[in-house]
Amino acid sequence: MLKTKKEIILETALNLFADKGYDATPTSLIAREAGVSEGLIFKHYISKENLLEAVVKAGYRRITDKSKGFVEENDPNKLISNVLDMPQKLVEEERNFWRMQFRLVDEEISQRHHLRYSHSVMQKLVEAFRKLGYKEPELETEVLMLLVEGLWRAYLTNEDKSHFEKMLVLIKSKYIK
Repeated sequence: MLKTKKEIILETALNLFADKGYDATPTSLIAREAGVSEGLIFKHYISKENLLEAVVKAGYRRITDKSKGFVEENDPNKLISNVLDMPQKLVEEERNFWRMQFRLVDEEISQRHHLRYSHSVMQKLVEAFRKLGYKEPELETEVLMLLVEGLWRAYLTNEDKSHFEKMLVLIKSKYIK
């Protein structure tokens, strides 16, 4: 299926933001790499910040679609296992999006969308920990989400995938009986 110029701009911006960072990527470079005029970028997105917002929103839409199956699980142990598997699976499918997010960790736009996405996962985890009889399901959820965040960074930045797999097995052994 042929991509529209708007889709090409988004994809190009994502790849450049992932490679160079948001601040180091001028819209003139995005235009050149996308094969469009810089004016077309501003026609569609008004500003570079609006372009970033569109890239982040589109990424989280894809991530939400891809992760629905992971979190629509009634068995609490399976849900926890699925959430722990998400960093590896989602990074493999959307590496440049997560590389960009890693670079944008302090940006308000990135944080806002990440929190919105994480909130729905966290609600399901609280319920899973409640079903399993944990005394403080909200706190357990926060701890698990910190681990997931660490796994995401480890998988994204570490070339030693076998080490990552060992960490994942260890963490799962602590939660899934």
